[in-house]
Amino acid sequence: MFLRYLLLLMTVMVSTQSMAQSMAQPVAQQWTLQSSVQQAIATSPELKKSIAELGVRQADINLSGLWPDPEIGFRADNKMGQDDGAGGYDLTDITITQSIPMSRIKYQEDAASASMKAARFAQQYQSLQVQNRVSKVFHQLQFASAKLVLAKKQLKLANELSSKEKKGSRVVRYLTPLEEIRLSIIREEAKQAEYSAEGQYAEALSEFVKLLGVDVDSVISVTKLTPVANIPSLSQLTVLQNDHAKLSGQQQEVFAANHKIDVARSSQTIDPSIGLSWQRDTLTTGREDIYAIMFNVQIPISNRKNTAESKATYKASKQKIELQLLKRELKINLNRSYTHLNHVIEQANEYKKKVLKPAGKMLELTNKGFTSGELNILSLVDANNTHFESQRTYLDLLYQARVELAEVTLFTGQLITDTQVQKISSQDLSLSTSLSMGGQ
Repeated sequence: MFLRYLLLLMTVMVSTQSMAQSMAQPVAQQWTLQSSVQQAIATSPELKKSIAELGVRQADINLSGLWPDPEIGFRADNKMGQDDGAGGYDLTDITITQSIPMSRIKYQEDAASASMKAARFAQQYQSLQVQNRVSKVFHQLQFASAKLVLAKKQLKLANELSSKEKKGSRVVRYLTPLEEIRLSIIREEAKQAEYSAEGQYAEALSEFVKLLGVDVDSVISVTKLTPVANIPSLSQLTVLQNDHAKLSGQQQEVFAANHKIDVARSSQTIDPSIGLSWQRDTLTTGREDIYAIMFNVQIPISNRKNTAESKATYKASKQKIELQLLKRELKINLNRSYTHLNHVIEQANEYKKKVLKPAGKMLELTNKGFTSGELNILSLVDANNTHFESQRTYLDLLYQARVELAEVTLFTGQLITDTQVQKISSQDLSLSTSLSMGGQ
């Protein structure tokens, strides 16, 4: 009977574990940037660490409002035994003392509350960092996927060019041995390009699934790498940056440091205390109980009391300087990334209009001319190389723009998913959506 129950328990545990694993893994799908960020945030160890830090700060809040524990003291001596000749030792004194923290409790609670708010903003900033990293890895996978598709097209075209006869054409082009060698080289270069693209895609996919904590089988594909559009103006982004999680967190650190100055000032002297005392002594009437109430206050004499306050003041000044430095660095980084982003977008648009489209048209006309015998193999090789090289260059520009957009999003402090909710106005929300999605 015991063995039966044991086997049943093991079966339930195994089935429960398998169900938990299956529920943790998302279904196979085409991943978008938003779904990737949501998955990464849900499984991020960094965010779990920040949640643990929130627990630490909450414990600090609970401790900050506690009064000191009361103290009790006992005294036993042989005084009464000597006085009345009875001898021995007797309990002669019991004292209970309670410290009164006065205003220190309020300052401690304010400092702990500000530290808690700073930790919450730190968690939001951690979400921004996770989003930034996932965005870069996601766009890297998009880039690798696009290059792999391009390499397959290049190999398919090379195989078609190596055929001595074009299907559907009445003109048969007979190739000389030299032309066959040149076309063979084109085909082999296309194969090598495909091998290289497959390797880069496998590396990008491996990093992507490890970062998201999913299986490779759950990734059917990713969305297509598209141009960035609808970028808000720099002034609008600067307004959004004023509510950056890192700035808000540092501001709360400044508040906490200021409250700690008040804590240090109120802690310069020992807390006053009140006590109740019971004594037993031998009087003329015999052994009697004596009761007393005590109130203790420290008398500050030396200048050492200012040391703790001065230290807390310097720390508060340090936090204010850190806030100023952070504002400066965020503005510098935003201006730099915004400038580079617009430059890459403009370059991609010009390249598409003046190089990419003409190169595709040139390859099409060259293929027709080579099949009919009007053009030689050198023209075909040049058109083939120009076309696919322009495609790769254009994809690289799109990838650079997406990566730079992720940097702009980080420096403005905007999350593109509702997994972590930020408090921004409806107008800022529309700007944030335009910024994050980039016309995608």
